[in-house]
Amino acid sequence: MQIGDYVIKPTSNSAEKKLIEFIKFNGFNHALKFENSHTIDNRLLVINVIRKTYFYIDKHNLSSNLINEKTFYENVNYYPKGKIMHKKIFTKDDNLLYEGYTINNKPFGFGILYYSNGNKYWEGIFDYKGIIQGKEYYSNGKLRFEGIWKVTSGYCKDTPERGNLFNKEGELIFSGKFELKRGGVGYLMVKHPKIYYELEEDSPKIEFVWAYDLKECGVKSNYPWLNDDI
Repeated sequence: MQIGDYVIKPTSNSAEKKLIEFIKFNGFNHALKFENSHTIDNRLLVINVIRKTYFYIDKHNLSSNLINEKTFYENVNYYPKGKIMHKKIFTKDDNLLYEGYTINNKPFGFGILYYSNGNKYWEGIFDYKGIIQGKEYYSNGKLRFEGIWKVTSGYCKDTPERGNLFNKEGELIFSGKFELKRGGVGYLMVKHPKIYYELEEDSPKIEFVWAYDLKECGVKSNYPWLNDDI
């Protein structure tokens, strides 16, 4: 399996249909090239939240680490009965800043954060203090990083933890687990590859979700240590 994969055994045909509708609404494509031989009664649904693809495999190819659709919705911060809203957020200059799911008018769940030039900056699953799984782009539109971010406590910025890093020409320059370290005041930073800290100009500014937002909306975090504050 690949980083970002979720293997799902839906609880019913109707639940599977709703799940497919949900991911298609969020820009997912059916990746037929990854499918193997299967029947409708003996298949599992694989969803990759980083590359935004889904496909089916025979259930005999994988018997562990299965989840149902409810657990998937929780993992991607989608709560159908909660206060999650899909909306667009604009800058003071009326430029599109963010489009996707929100709580308290802040990114939470599937969404896209944009540069002022209209290109994507972050695309994926938003959570506490920013993105947790997905992609980051250069302002020229080229992919910079795809993978997962490490969610940290305190005020330090979340950092990439594992994935693929590309240069501005689209060449892969690093793949794997990032080496992290604590700075002088305890902030978590990327030690290797150092090139990640060459920040882009025009990086978008937006307020992200904090513990009090989750508490106000009655939403439990996927991170147990954060629920202590909720």
